[in-house]
Amino acid sequence: MSLRYIVLFLTCASLGSSVSHALVMRSFDATQHSRFLNFPSNPSSNSQFIHAAYNLTGVGWHIGNTRRQLTMVSPLHFVGANHYKPGVGATIRFLSSDGSIHNFTVASQTAITNDSGQSSDLFIGTLNTPIKDSDGIRYYPYLNLTNDRRYLNNPLIVLGGTTRGGQGTISSIENSVISGLNTTRVLKFPYTAASGDDADCYFENGDSGSPVFVDHDNVAAIVGTNSYVATYTNGNRDNYSNFIPYYVDKLNIVMEADGYRMSKVIPGNTNLTLSYTLPSSTIRAGHGFDIQLNLENTGNTISENIRLTNTFPTNTEITGTSGAPWFDQPSIAGSTISSRKALINSGSDSDYLMTLTIPDPGSHTHSITFSSDQSTSTTQNYTLNVIESFISWSDGLTDKSSSGDDDHDGITNLLEYAFGGDPKASSQFVEGETTHLLPQYSENGGIHTISYVRRKDYAQRALSYNLTSSTSLTNGSFSDASTLLSETNTTSINDDLELVSYTLSKSGTKRFFRIEVTLNE
Repeated sequence: MSLRYIVLFLTCASLGSSVSHALVMRSFDATQHSRFLNFPSNPSSNSQFIHAAYNLTGVGWHIGNTRRQLTMVSPLHFVGANHYKPGVGATIRFLSSDGSIHNFTVASQTAITNDSGQSSDLFIGTLNTPIKDSDGIRYYPYLNLTNDRRYLNNPLIVLGGTTRGGQGTISSIENSVISGLNTTRVLKFPYTAASGDDADCYFENGDSGSPVFVDHDNVAAIVGTNSYVATYTNGNRDNYSNFIPYYVDKLNIVMEADGYRMSKVIPGNTNLTLSYTLPSSTIRAGHGFDIQLNLENTGNTISENIRLTNTFPTNTEITGTSGAPWFDQPSIAGSTISSRKALINSGSDSDYLMTLTIPDPGSHTHSITFSSDQSTSTTQNYTLNVIESFISWSDGLTDKSSSGDDDHDGITNLLEYAFGGDPKASSQFVEGETTHLLPQYSENGGIHTISYVRRKDYAQRALSYNLTSSTSLTNGSFSDASTLLSETNTTSINDDLELVSYTLSKSGTKRFFRIEVTLNE
């Protein structure tokens, strides 16, 4: 449906229009009043455009109807006029800051209701995928003033169909009364036919849905989407735009379902603090573990559009996240998770849990950056101490199983791992040492000794070494032999390994002994 307008002559009143042009300036000059050159076939930014000082990349156009413009209010959401909205599946096109074209698809659209529960002339839509920072397309905060009177007399940055631009000044905030549209809170800016600036403008067919902004500290803050125009017999016109600040709470309800809120151009200040909890157990390479984060709003105002980025070592596998309602954007990918949350109220907090696996042992850095509309970006770094595991130790072997034997020396991977061997080199000795790899038995002067190599951090590695004995060697006949020991001695081999020696007490019974190694990662 085209832009609605009222013509107030003595003889007629009509809705709809067949006018073939869009936003009308008192004295149109394409050099000043066209946002793009060569639109729509090969658009490029016009450096002499009247509003070129503002980043307007987030105002896109419907490729099926290039007069129809929509305005981004988050990386995912856009607003426009409900009577002139594009259909689901329509393509919206943007010209980014680097001059490239980006196409997105309309995924949904929701009419914003008025105070009577009817659909107003304002709607909010979503794209099929959020716009990324790297796309060079911005979204717009709204002008959040304390009451309607403060909006009056603010100069407007006015955009219209076919990407024209002009200007106006807010004269009133009121409820619309146009026939055919449900009551909507609107801002009005007049056009005086007799005199004024060349850039003064009024709406024509095709301008519906285009945005109007107010400059706030050199930022274009959205205040409305164009709705209709009233034309009088003396040539004067009153332009009406859906007044976005009035509907922010209802817009937020829709946006919060996706983890966003309308951004304020005057955001206020608050403070976010981060608490960090690692698992109480050892972190082993190649094994999953959890990190619990807690963000608390310790300030006096709401914290909105919280952004959280977790960066882990390269090759980290992030297997899951949880926390209501947090949204990973665009998805869990690589060693970095970028997440968002719509709000944390003053005095409240929010948990965010991550499950991940780091494949390599060592000391690794976990970097966390968090911010919100009301707080500056903060980065905190934490050290993750990851020990070697059987999984990381055996990585690179052809047969990574505990029973594998790549070097064909008759010693399985698990025993090589437990006793400090090299699984890729056939040897009966500890890697780099002269100590025997497998357990040894000796007798000297009637003293019987069993010795074996043990990792010093065996408990952290979930390794256990148990001396067992049997009188028959039959299956299932071996049992704990700790009661047969008279003495235990431990000597260091190197930084990682130690030699454990058991002196056996005399029992008078012939026995067989073995060291049983168990891995319980």
